[in-house]
Amino acid sequence: MRSFQSSSSKPRGRRGGGSARGANRGSSQKPHTPRAQDSRRALPADGDPVHDEAWIKSAYAGIHVKEAWAANPKSTVINWAANQGKERPDFIQESVSIRGHPGYRCTVDLQSEPPIIAVGDAAKRNDAEKLAALDAVYQLAKANAFDRPKQAKAPSGPETVKLSNGEVIDYDRARQFMDYYCRTYNFTKPDINYSELKGSRKAPSNWEAVMLVGGRRIGIGTGKNKKVAQTQCYIDVTQYLESCDAELWKSFVAASAAGKELGLAPRVHMDIDDRLEDEIRDIGFDIRKSTLYENRPTAKSPAAAAAAAAAASTPRYRPPVPAKYYTDKSQRLADKRKAYLAESKMEKMREARTSLPVYTRSEELLNHIRSNEVTVCMAATGSGKTTQIPQLILDEYIDRGEGAKCNIICTQPRRIAAISVAQRVAAERGETCGKGSVGYQVRFEAQLPEEHGSITFCTTGIFLRRMQSALQEAGPSRGMNMDDVTHIVVDEVHERDVDTDLLLVVLKRLLADRKAKGKPLKVILMSATVNATLFQQYFPDNKGKPAGLIEIPGRSFPVDKHFMDQFVPELARDSANSAVFHDQAVVKYIQQELPTQASQILRNGPPIHVGNDDQLQDHDIDLPFPLIALTIAHVMKKTDDGHVLVFLPGWDEIQNVNRALSNTAFTQGINFMNSKDYSIHLLHSSIPVAEQQVIFDPPPAGVRRIILSTNIAETSVTIPDVVYVVDTGKIKELRYDPQRHMSSLISAWVGSSNLNQRAGRAGRHRPGEYFGMLSRRRHDTLSPHQLVEMQRTDLTNVVMHVKALDFPGMAVEEVLAATIEPPKAERIAAAMDDLRVVGALDEHQNLTSLGRVLLQLPIEVGIGRMVLFGSFFRCLDQAVSLAAIMTNRDPFVTPVLVKQQAQAVKDGWTPMEYRSDLLATLQAFNTWSDMQSRGRFHEASRFAGDNFLSKPTLLQMYTVKRHLLHSLYQSGVLDISAAGRADVYARGKEVIVPPELNTNGDSLPLLVALIASASQPKFAIRTSPQSYRTQRDKNVMIHPSSVNHRKRDGTPTTTSDGGAYVSKQIIAYQEKRQNTSAVGVTAANAPMYLMTTTRLDPMTYVLFGAYEIKVTDRGLECDDWLPITGNLFALDDLARLKTHIEACMLRVFEGLLLRRQQNRPRRFAPVEPRDEEESGDEEDSSNAAPTPLSAKEIQELDYLTKDIVSILNRFGEDFLASQSRANSRPGTPQGSPSLGSIRLPRSGASTPWGPGTLSAYNSRPGTPSTLSRSIRR
Repeated sequence: MRSFQSSSSKPRGRRGGGSARGANRGSSQKPHTPRAQDSRRALPADGDPVHDEAWIKSAYAGIHVKEAWAANPKSTVINWAANQGKERPDFIQESVSIRGHPGYRCTVDLQSEPPIIAVGDAAKRNDAEKLAALDAVYQLAKANAFDRPKQAKAPSGPETVKLSNGEVIDYDRARQFMDYYCRTYNFTKPDINYSELKGSRKAPSNWEAVMLVGGRRIGIGTGKNKKVAQTQCYIDVTQYLESCDAELWKSFVAASAAGKELGLAPRVHMDIDDRLEDEIRDIGFDIRKSTLYENRPTAKSPAAAAAAAAAASTPRYRPPVPAKYYTDKSQRLADKRKAYLAESKMEKMREARTSLPVYTRSEELLNHIRSNEVTVCMAATGSGKTTQIPQLILDEYIDRGEGAKCNIICTQPRRIAAISVAQRVAAERGETCGKGSVGYQVRFEAQLPEEHGSITFCTTGIFLRRMQSALQEAGPSRGMNMDDVTHIVVDEVHERDVDTDLLLVVLKRLLADRKAKGKPLKVILMSATVNATLFQQYFPDNKGKPAGLIEIPGRSFPVDKHFMDQFVPELARDSANSAVFHDQAVVKYIQQELPTQASQILRNGPPIHVGNDDQLQDHDIDLPFPLIALTIAHVMKKTDDGHVLVFLPGWDEIQNVNRALSNTAFTQGINFMNSKDYSIHLLHSSIPVAEQQVIFDPPPAGVRRIILSTNIAETSVTIPDVVYVVDTGKIKELRYDPQRHMSSLISAWVGSSNLNQRAGRAGRHRPGEYFGMLSRRRHDTLSPHQLVEMQRTDLTNVVMHVKALDFPGMAVEEVLAATIEPPKAERIAAAMDDLRVVGALDEHQNLTSLGRVLLQLPIEVGIGRMVLFGSFFRCLDQAVSLAAIMTNRDPFVTPVLVKQQAQAVKDGWTPMEYRSDLLATLQAFNTWSDMQSRGRFHEASRFAGDNFLSKPTLLQMYTVKRHLLHSLYQSGVLDISAAGRADVYARGKEVIVPPELNTNGDSLPLLVALIASASQPKFAIRTSPQSYRTQRDKNVMIHPSSVNHRKRDGTPTTTSDGGAYVSKQIIAYQEKRQNTSAVGVTAANAPMYLMTTTRLDPMTYVLFGAYEIKVTDRGLECDDWLPITGNLFALDDLARLKTHIEACMLRVFEGLLLRRQQNRPRRFAPVEPRDEEESGDEEDSSNAAPTPLSAKEIQELDYLTKDIVSILNRFGEDFLASQSRANSRPGTPQGSPSLGSIRLPRSGASTPWGPGTLSAYNSRPGTPSTLSRSIRR
């Protein structure tokens, strides 16, 4: 029994029930007696004038302060102190005599350097305080202290404490624990009593905070102010309680990890009228009588699932390729090579190839590859490893008459690298890419080489999918037969993304499998900066010795490295650059990177405060975009030729530098917009490939290029004639917290190896120069490598890959534990839980039929499920568009100068009653897409510009949508949609979607339901006008960029009687983000924002959002955090309906797999046989082996989805009407949809909104459901 449990339910504390020390101290003090009039100090006195307003303004004549500062000086002083990381200033009052009249002198010490002590004299206390603050404001202005950069607040007192188990906690953690403690033992929330502890006359007072739980003292804390005292109090009592009851703390930690320490959220009431209740009950009854429900799958035991997996991995028979074919193809390859060697037009190309350093070690390299399974190749920049090593291997096979037996796959970390290298290698061989021995395959695009005797360049993710498809299909398919692959070359292996680390595990298995089959496989790991020992030890040879290493010298030219210490002072001396060095971002950046030189560099700029040089600061401040533009201009001005490559962290930084280059005040007067002399190119994954490929073509004569790029240009890709590199030394890293489902995209310093790679880009063609936007000291402190992606990102997709690859006898945890640097076990467990919530894994961690179907779609599992539902619910086009939107960045851009206008445009595209960032984007995308697909390109471009939409992002969405439709077509999903009667066909790569699959595309409740199905478990409920509660966070806010932000959503903040209005809105969100970039802000106190939000109604949440529903005495409890109340009978029927729908959908996915396996056996792995149930009913058909979906089941699926759409639409109408009555709004804003509108306007309109239409499902009460009518037939 825990020490805190007792029959009296009283909290225990170290002070027991003793008297309150603060109260006793207060009662023992004598009441304060004011001094007599004659005892007061008289003012003025010698050397001590009266500091009234007239004196202050006279003393600081000529010192200018802002009107707002003078009008509210106390707030100004307090804010300044906070920005400088100081405690709140204390205003100390003293009774004085001012010119013979009683008054007050107020003194405030700002604890600054140089010292600032301000004084104010007045007849009233408040006036004296205001004058003292005004005096301080003038002194701060005189010392230029308002221009000092923000400083992190120095901790006052122990803000953290170590518990008995060694864990260190802060105030936030202590506060969460006390909330959990009180709920566990049914206490009310803790009360805090404050008392001031008086010090000496001039010394500031301290405060004491006493915590009371259940009326009894349980903890004490003291500090300079109430906030500090409260912090100490919470930490004090938490430390004490943990020392008394360690088990209680452990239970809190476990509940916290599961997101249960917060308890239940406020209840949400759901009104379901009698008609709708009857309809829900009838649909549930009809489902239970359907063949679809009768044939639902049953749960499988782990043993049965293992047997099924073994059966699924058994390869089908594939006829061997005739020996004569190999002989003939090898001869053709030999003849082609002989002609190539004799072709005079290719002589220069051959000479250029053989002059590369890799040829000096070619024999040694090829001998090592022949004699060993794994070769680690450390080849310096410029050695030719990427383009030549695959060709050397293939040509060796061709020369010995076995060219047709050589098939090489070369993985690249990025699509642009795979495409450009393939095109380069094809050109070197005198071929056309995809029409000879060289080709490529990247996401959504492929030009595969001819089979047998080939080199295929592909991204790492594509190779894993090819492995997955090969294991599932186990049959012949062009480019899919892994047994014919002889060599796998992993280029740039040092980058260590998730796919590369998983690939290395796969290669280990593949090497063993191929060895057992007698078909040896050769693996070559290549990089210029690889940690060779790490990879050598990961791939030991047969004797357990590390894999062999081949080192190849480079042919790079010398690169002179310049850091800010060297070139920034020179630039600052030129008065023409003053605009740059007056920019606040530049000032702050120079102060951070060059603290000892900052005063001299910025002597003509604003006055600054130089910090302590003992420690190099690393605040995540904005990059100095004007200084980057000036550096580029400096390079261009001092040289006559050669292009400049600029490395930037992300898309926003690329755009900011692009804008800075258009400002001649930042570029020494150079007009970079002059296309006759300069050409600016952007390299980013969101830019269409065709636009990126332009940089590999020669520019017009006399034109110099500036390439603004992410790390996409760091490796593999060599841009011709780049001689200068300007490097920010930064990269965007995605960090994911699996416990809180929170992603953080941070700007991090690159590793020193990455920086060297970037510098090497300048020396590929001739001697070059590198300009680093960091100090030499910063460079010397960089880590060698970045944190590997496997240890910092979401692992759900990785787990799905592992499941698809089906490592025999190994659980997912064991596979990932075998990676070269494994992730933590809790990250894997969190990913498995997320997949179970989506329905891709069952309770035994086996792939469900849904999971197997999702493996066929090249998108995340949640979004994939949404697309499948979209097809079944006849909302295909909108669902695929939403998927394309959710897998790309937000196309709406917000320029700083027209921010409000841009936000208003986006707001205009969202439906008023189902406000949603995704639906706003969907409507805008549909309108643009309609113009684009009709060939009205100029009109589409103008539309994008007028609506603040990024055209490259829209084009990328358009491409993703097209390929998703193609994947759905190949998977057979479209064949069973719309009762199997939709006439779906493909025209090349274009899938033509008939209108039958889009009949519900304008149903807002259905669209919102689809978004909810893709959002699990990312939901929140509104708890105050600006705050929301999630399953794991007590207080979060909606990001200002969202249409649902409180300043943009139109929700009233007060009721008609003047009270605070809080609507318990449920929202879905796509991302939870925390901004820790501000100075002094940490993860413990930084605000948490919900991004890309969508309003839901309660029924949509229950049917499509919630995962686990429990029946309680007041209604339903969803996922252990969100209670739904209302008519208990209706809620019970709704919960049962959800269970029936999920069971039917599992049958649909199972039957789909079997149907495709029957019709096209290469597409899917066999579906597991069902376990026999222990039922004694001999007529129970659930014991039968599963069968493909029948025509009747396909028809029932269509009826089922129609009925669900009907109740969604009907509830949506009622819900919107009830919300409108509750809100008591003055009127519908102009341009918003009419009341009760649950329809989305059709695409093609030029305005965001038109009049809405009512539901098509308004049948009379008692009308049988469509599913019921189908069963009766």
